[in-house]
Amino acid sequence: MTWFDQFKNVFVIAEIGINHNGKKEEALKLIEEAAAAGADAVKVQVRDLEALYTRKILEDPLLAEHGTQYLLNELRRVNLDWDDLRALRLWAEDQGILYFGTPFDSKSVEFLEEEGVPLFKVGSPDLTNLLLIDEIVKVGRPILLSTGMATEDEIQQVIEFLEDAGADYAMLHCNSTYPASIGDINLRYMDRLAELTDRVTGYSGHERGFIPTLAAVARGARIIERHLTLDRAAEGADHSSSLEPAEFAEMVGKIRELESSLGGGPRVFNQGEQVNRIALGKSLVAAKDIPAGKVLTRDDLASKTPARGISPLRFQDLIGKTVVEEVTADDYFKWEDFEVDSASSRGGYEINRQWGIVGRLNDFEDFLAWKPEMIEIHLTWRDLVDFDPEAVAERYSSYGQDLVVHAPEYYQDELIDFTTRETAVLDYSLEMLKKTVELTRALAPRFSGITNERGPRIVVHPGGHFETRKETNRTDQYRALKDNLANVDSEGTDLLVENMPPLPWYFGGQWFQSVFLDPKEIRQFAEMSGLGVCYDTSHALLSCNALGIGLDDFTREVASLTRHLHIADGAGTTQEGLQLGDGELDFEHLFEVFSSIDTGFVTEIWQGHLNSGEGFHNALQQIESLVKGKLATAASCESH
Repeated sequence: MTWFDQFKNVFVIAEIGINHNGKKEEALKLIEEAAAAGADAVKVQVRDLEALYTRKILEDPLLAEHGTQYLLNELRRVNLDWDDLRALRLWAEDQGILYFGTPFDSKSVEFLEEEGVPLFKVGSPDLTNLLLIDEIVKVGRPILLSTGMATEDEIQQVIEFLEDAGADYAMLHCNSTYPASIGDINLRYMDRLAELTDRVTGYSGHERGFIPTLAAVARGARIIERHLTLDRAAEGADHSSSLEPAEFAEMVGKIRELESSLGGGPRVFNQGEQVNRIALGKSLVAAKDIPAGKVLTRDDLASKTPARGISPLRFQDLIGKTVVEEVTADDYFKWEDFEVDSASSRGGYEINRQWGIVGRLNDFEDFLAWKPEMIEIHLTWRDLVDFDPEAVAERYSSYGQDLVVHAPEYYQDELIDFTTRETAVLDYSLEMLKKTVELTRALAPRFSGITNERGPRIVVHPGGHFETRKETNRTDQYRALKDNLANVDSEGTDLLVENMPPLPWYFGGQWFQSVFLDPKEIRQFAEMSGLGVCYDTSHALLSCNALGIGLDDFTREVASLTRHLHIADGAGTTQEGLQLGDGELDFEHLFEVFSSIDTGFVTEIWQGHLNSGEGFHNALQQIESLVKGKLATAASCESH
């Protein structure tokens, strides 16, 4: 593994070069702008002109070609001394950005070595200068090399030299014209460069704009170097091929978006696609009434929307099977239709804490045979339209379970948001919650197992979501959330706010969440408002990945304020509601959750209710094993 392999994301370098115009103050400003733009590193150029040029040319530049005359005059104008460069290094450290340099001569190599830079850069002009490269290799630090102005044969010779020397290096594809012509950049050569080195490769760009730079990332560049300037119209050799701070920041943002879109390679069927597949896809249904005992033929099968059962991909597997019980026309086929008592063994889990099942108003009774201790009813906004308390009393019988109600995320097909003070959004959000409270109060007398002294729990999402990523005043959002929820008469119920994922799925697409991600903020809000927390392990896991913190730390922060649990797995920052074992929630994490939070839970497996609750069943079986094993052992140890 090389030094360059340590970076998870594309390593972005802001090249200051000589764009400081020989002024230390401008160089300091460029470092500040590089850090603010999101660059990972800032690079300077270091020259001792006396060591770099021949004495004759220094004494009489007219002896050189026009290009050399121009460049020497420019370098004399802009060259910074050692003291200035030391000040730049210290300022970069203060800004929290990695600092290194390109030495053009032996004295500059010695200076950068003494400065303790973590890596060296060899510019394209010195790619064939094995004398200088040899000196840098002997320092023993990683080396970046640009390959502009070189033939492939020369590149191969340098690679052989570096390999023989055991150097830690990476090469950057480069076209050394300023600015580079788009037609000459030849990004496809990056593939050949990667083949030649079998190492991390990158791109050092000098084009106008940054479209080729993004294309380089898409082609596999793991290192990007671009020049940064305060003014592209300024006098100097490199300004015209450089990016101004706003452009550089935009480029970094686009690089991060692009590399995120590249993914990991294997096909991932994400939650957003699952939502759309249900709404747009099809499942197998009975084409007509099918009596028990009939052997299915092709004519018995049809495919219809929504996709809530067996995929039409499996239609041939159903032909020739015998149905155990009658299937009515348009009913979805289930694998249980072909097996005697296939799902009858589900339920009765030996879990020494209150466990429940998630259902809708129209189907939660399907799971009562499992004997859950709690039912969490997920409402849609249409459940609340023209709601009649008397009709609820007539429709539902009596149940021995505890009751939790999950408020809708939408109302009138608009996203609810309690973190805003925008009247139009707040009006329908509050109307939704008030109706949810009314419905919960109407349902409560039908559930005799309610254990919460405040009444049935109502889980609500806070809002604070946006279609595009943006900076918000979270303090104001939390204050608005507290004030708005306080305006709802929730007497006889217990409002709980659920922690959120960083990139939630709404309307079949990905949004950006701003609040209820950070466990410290969640704890502060709960203490300030007096409201409890619904802790969703999948959402928490995704937030932890986004924030760079541990799930156990998240759990400890909110444990004492949690009054209900959603248990599910997750992965990355977008894959929520996964089956236990399919993501990053290992049993040690789950053990920490159950050990520190003694409250009821449901398994929030995405589409866990399908196939007679197969997803819920599998998750509950795993939790049962955990409870019987590790938790039981821990409890036994505590009693001795």
